[in-house]
Amino acid sequence: MIQVNVKKDQNGYQEIKISGHSEYEVRGKDIVCASVSSIFITTANALIRYQNNAIEVKQEDTDTIHVQMNLLKHDQVIDLLVENMLALLEELASQYPKNIKIRK
Repeated sequence: MIQVNVKKDQNGYQEIKISGHSEYEVRGKDIVCASVSSIFITTANALIRYQNNAIEVKQEDTDTIHVQMNLLKHDQVIDLLVENMLALLEELASQYPKNIKIRK
């Protein structure tokens, strides 16, 4: 199962960690994993294009991506992009509840 862990406080989003494998299909043919990757990469690229230092992305291993938010660069557009990413992931989770879980 893919786990999406989101940390947020009164200042906004702090970090997002995506880990695991959906186990919907074998690696390379898994539409759930491909969807999560596409949603994440599109959002990360938009955040970086909007504000180069908005986030720091670390791939901890082959199944874990950790995103640290730069609070000094935090603004309404960054929140909107992150909220859009989470809404897309939540929609995916509603369609594949056995394969992806989001914790806020």
